[in-house]
Amino acid sequence: MTRTSMAGLVLLNVMLLCMLAVVTLGTDESAQASVSGGGRGEYVAVSGTIAGTKTPIIWIVDQASQELVAIQFDAQRDQLVGFGYRNLNNDSVSVRRTRQ
Repeated sequence: MTRTSMAGLVLLNVMLLCMLAVVTLGTDESAQASVSGGGRGEYVAVSGTIAGTKTPIIWIVDQASQELVAIQFDAQRDQLVGFGYRNLNNDSVSVRRTRQ
């Protein structure tokens, strides 16, 4: 692993940790009521790569709302960029329809 990619991953982890701290410590009960139908979601995050790209991608699934987002760190703009979104509940309904 090169020094540049290691520095990028460390920076990404620090940014994600800061975002987690802001969400955890900076919300009040009235703000939580409007998110995901009234409660906090349960999240699973997995990192990986996509063929043809050098920058790792992080997939985050909100198990409560059944939504998946993919984000990627853009080193040129020094920010996280949304890469994609899927509503897993809608996807599973459409798969069930095609199998019937």
